[in-house]
Amino acid sequence: MSRPFRPHVLREYALIADGERGALIGPDGAIAWLCAPRWDSPAAFSGLLGGQGRYAVTPSDPWNVWGGYYETGTLIWRSRWGGGASHTECREALARPADPHTAVILRRIEAVDGPARVDVLLDVRAAFGRGKMTGLSRSGGCWTGRSGALRFRWSGAARARRTTDGLAFTLSLPAGGHRDLVLELSDQPLDGPPPEPDSAWAATEESWSAVVPDCADLVAARDARHAYAVLHGLTADSGAMVAAATTSLPERLEGGRNYDYRYAWIRDQCYTGLAVAAHGPHPLLEGAVRFLTERILADGPGLMPAYTVRGERIPGERNLRGTGSSANSSSTGWGSRWNCWPQPHGWTCWPRRTGGPRPWRPTRSASAGPSPTQVCGNWTTSTGRTPGSPAYPGCVRWPPRRRGHRAGTGGGRPLSGVRWPTRSRPASATVCTRRVAGSARPPTHGSMPRCCCR
Repeated sequence: MSRPFRPHVLREYALIADGERGALIGPDGAIAWLCAPRWDSPAAFSGLLGGQGRYAVTPSDPWNVWGGYYETGTLIWRSRWGGGASHTECREALARPADPHTAVILRRIEAVDGPARVDVLLDVRAAFGRGKMTGLSRSGGCWTGRSGALRFRWSGAARARRTTDGLAFTLSLPAGGHRDLVLELSDQPLDGPPPEPDSAWAATEESWSAVVPDCADLVAARDARHAYAVLHGLTADSGAMVAAATTSLPERLEGGRNYDYRYAWIRDQCYTGLAVAAHGPHPLLEGAVRFLTERILADGPGLMPAYTVRGERIPGERNLRGTGSSANSSSTGWGSRWNCWPQPHGWTCWPRRTGGPRPWRPTRSASAGPSPTQVCGNWTTSTGRTPGSPAYPGCVRWPPRRRGHRAGTGGGRPLSGVRWPTRSRPASATVCTRRVAGSARPPTHGSMPRCCCR
């Protein structure tokens, strides 16, 4: 039953998440991305990057029309395929409450109108596709095995057989029938009995009902509830909220500008906390305050722009070339080249270092160019050119604090009311016009390596 799984635009993937990890499901019913057991773990399914590893429930008849929807106030997704006289759905979710060490994927295949026939494929490939399935065995209607450091157990697929693509079988259902599939992925031994599908579904529904408010006081209640569900799906038990489930997707072909979104970014979580606070007290706000407070108290002036959901520092960059990807190579960890990130005290630039970045202390200003403004996350100058572009080389940075200089004075937007946590207290932004792109070491005397703006 070998079939190609082509890539899709990102907006066609559905996100299911339980707070500790998230998966992306494509229109063809294939889970093309899942890092397990945690957000920042290596991917077990990396088809989104062109790598190996998929978990697919796909109609046997390729002539079908795809659709899908979320159950209100949850991240329970329903894939649906219609064609001819049949209508098939697959209810999909990551089971809640979540276990930090074990991901449980629930899939219920339903023959809604007429009989259904679907192809099911499981190919667990840990370490971004490098770890093949080993130690496969079947007992009591469950398949068990390993892939790299991951252990897995697959229930409801007793008819699956080993193929060159993985474990596969074709399922036929009468009209109105259904079949439950439960996949567990863990970094610990799976000693207990497998989850009972009906109980797991009931617990997941109850969990979503408990954490998502009804938002009846808002105009767009349905949209607000879905926003709450997404935020909860991205928030771990520690209170940390990741930016997204994916890692380092190239922003454009051969752009060389990738970011890893599987971490808790301090600035983004502050914005989220403010938005939730505007609606009213909520566990999301409590979690954000708890996580941010812990990090500030622990690191003080050494506060990093991002952490893992466990509060650990982000590891160094790792190139994923060689994982079987036919697309651009990608990377995990800190982004490539030089990065400029907005901080509570302005924009800070730093070079790429193993073990994470260190804030780069600004030096004396070389020459002040046009006053920059921020547009859509990038700094531009009054001439309309973007710093760092070939037409305007260089990058935006902060000048040093002069003796007697107060925050909120000088050029640029006023920054009154800000308490600067470091000795270098910026007040306004200037533009370095000296081009030093490609420099291996940070220069001095007022020039900075070209940043990642362009």
